[in-house]
Amino acid sequence: MVRAAFRELHGARLHGFALLVTLGDRPLASRLTAEALAAGTAHASELRHPERASAWLRARVLRGVKRARRSGSTREERRAVLTTLGVDAATFDILAGFTPVERAALVAGVIERLDPRDLELVLGTSATAIHRQTTAVRHLFLERRAATSTSEALAAPVLANRVADIAARALSRRPA
Repeated sequence: MVRAAFRELHGARLHGFALLVTLGDRPLASRLTAEALAAGTAHASELRHPERASAWLRARVLRGVKRARRSGSTREERRAVLTTLGVDAATFDILAGFTPVERAALVAGVIERLDPRDLELVLGTSATAIHRQTTAVRHLFLERRAATSTSEALAAPVLANRVADIAARALSRRPA
């Protein structure tokens, strides 16, 4: 019962987070999501507050990404997975240039806007470093995206909305 409730509450968003951090490696993202949810269920009494549980689960996924090997999916397969979320080729290439920690900072910090205390848990660093890291990765993403576009239509506010839309789609999907 607790497992089902925990999965229902956190599963889809956590899987979306994992997909973005693993750069579309669906098998790896699914495995890390399942492992984090299983561990979260075991620690459910400690994770009563949904915000804290979200951060704890994302930290668990990020630790898994750091130590895991890719599933063997090709770049084209990973690109196709993220294309279903609205990630275009230029955005995929930019995200591919980031480390998993930088992608986690972008998704959890800039898109999901987790509280700085929760970001400390997710990224495993201090509050001062969190602010610096999320600001830097956001600016770097916007700079790289602007450099790939000749259109003024991708101005920073529009691009920020586009990234938010992509993340929202990823974070609202059911795990495959």
